[in-house]
Amino acid sequence: MKSGRTQVELIALYEELGSYRAVGALMGCDHKTVKRYVEAAGDAGQLAPVLARSRVTDDFAGLICERVEQTGGRVTARRLMRLVRAAGYEGSERSLRRAVADAKEAWRAKQALEGRVYRPWVSGPGEWMLCDWGAAGTVETVAGPRKLSFFSSVLGWSRFRTVSFSCSERFGALAVGLAHSFEQVGGVPGRVLFDNPKTVATGHLAGVAVLNPDLVRLAAHYRFSPRTTERQDPESKGKIEAVVRFTKSDLIPYEGFESLDQANQAGADWCSEVNGEVHYETRARPAERLETERPLLRALPSARPAVACGEQRKVDRLATVRFASARYSVPHRLVGETVQVQASDCDVVIMHRGVPIAEHALLAPGEASIADAHYPTPAPTGVRALRPRTPSEHAFLALGSEADGYLRAAAAAGTARLHERLEEALSLARTRGEDQTRAALDRATTFGRFAHGDLGSIADGLRAAPPASVADSEPLQLEGLPKVAVRSLDDYRRRRR
Repeated sequence: MKSGRTQVELIALYEELGSYRAVGALMGCDHKTVKRYVEAAGDAGQLAPVLARSRVTDDFAGLICERVEQTGGRVTARRLMRLVRAAGYEGSERSLRRAVADAKEAWRAKQALEGRVYRPWVSGPGEWMLCDWGAAGTVETVAGPRKLSFFSSVLGWSRFRTVSFSCSERFGALAVGLAHSFEQVGGVPGRVLFDNPKTVATGHLAGVAVLNPDLVRLAAHYRFSPRTTERQDPESKGKIEAVVRFTKSDLIPYEGFESLDQANQAGADWCSEVNGEVHYETRARPAERLETERPLLRALPSARPAVACGEQRKVDRLATVRFASARYSVPHRLVGETVQVQASDCDVVIMHRGVPIAEHALLAPGEASIADAHYPTPAPTGVRALRPRTPSEHAFLALGSEADGYLRAAAAAGTARLHERLEEALSLARTRGEDQTRAALDRATTFGRFAHGDLGSIADGLRAAPPASVADSEPLQLEGLPKVAVRSLDDYRRRRR
């Protein structure tokens, strides 16, 4: 069976030459074949139908088409070979590849007619910014290894890109990343497209995203309209999906970053580089197109909102805030207030209404950094103040610091009937004077003598005059001792020999 193209050539040559044999000689076929096709065409000039030949894969066409559709046109003939062999296929791998290619072509044609329709998305200058989160591995911190994420954004018209890194994807980190993006481009676009995390949409009703109230307040501060993509549909994100993928492949090193500060510095350098290169789609540099787009952006507010100054924390009644499982002090007047915490690799800065109020070194989990200047009273020393109640206690402590030390030492030693020692000291003060009593109390504290009568004995010893000491230079005189003969050492040496 000749192909349709060959049939057309045979008929055209016959109309010119009018001879079956001449056409057969030119086309390399028998003149009877030429006659059959010319007669089949008839006066209307219709070509003879081409009858398809049977294939060795026809019995397995249903199985092949089913697997092609299940895999979205991604299955290969090599993968299908084991399956069709088990089903009884005895043909070659080449025949199977042809059958799989035909099935994929038919599936793609069907998808083009019945599947999703794609069309270019065109954004005007100053209209759109697209943003999304991306994973960047882990980074070492004082609290141990933590997941590192990056907030990426791109302007829809100029293709200007920004990247900032964070160890969190909470709303505070989202607000900081968005504020950083606005400040980098020098303005605010009319609409900002987000994905659907809980920090953006708290839920969905009938396909409509219920926006997070915090995001609504942030949008009102910057005067932009927040928009969300379709749920579980990365293709609806547009350009930002490619930007995140490009950032992961071109910026994030295989071994990761050593610190958060290093990651942010690398991100800033990378953005300066890619924004200065010619974009393959616009054939212009994003940094140059941004100069054209910036006058159409809305002006930045005079200050960042509080939520965009760091992670928000509430000051507890201890005048401290908890950050990364560590505790940091703030001025006591801010108890119950909400503050913002910003952290780097080594420092923590706490702000209130845009003003820094405290700065601490970054601590490991479980540690605390307390500044005495943040509290109206001095820090406790751990020594409890004495609070006398009875007249005898007042009179005893009036003796001075010696009485204070004696009372604490005796109590720590577990002295029984300590109140009797106080009465004994007061009696001693009345009879022998306060100076001698204070000396006795000091000596008793030094040597740990807290028994009954010890104070009186010590006072008696202090009253007695000390014995006269003999000068060290005077030799000791011993009289009345018997005299013995003295021999020299030589006598002992001769005796040993």
